[in-house]
Amino acid sequence: MAFQEIKNNLNEIKEHSEQYINTSMDYFRLWGLKITAKTAIIFMTVFAVGVFFLLSLFFISMFAAIAIGESIGSRSLGFLYVGLFYLFISILVFTCRKYIVDRPLIKKLSEAIFNE
Repeated sequence: MAFQEIKNNLNEIKEHSEQYINTSMDYFRLWGLKITAKTAIIFMTVFAVGVFFLLSLFFISMFAAIAIGESIGSRSLGFLYVGLFYLFISILVFTCRKYIVDRPLIKKLSEAIFNE
């Protein structure tokens, strides 16, 4: 009799353990899907905004180069000045990349992923 109860209890423990493990696995699958979806949405949004920003920056740069070139009498110098401006900005961003890019990006991604 006592052995039968122990056997029944062990079977119940086994069933509950399997159910718990399956439920936990389902939870972590859904959690992984949620994290993947949020990350994909963030990257697609950044990509789309980045494409339109770069396209508008291209046209603004062309206008600025032509306008500067017209004002100094040489279009090629206008394009050179705009190119040097972008080179200066690139060097500045590269030297300060930890403060300008790395930390804010990591902070935003961690907020989006881990805050529910």
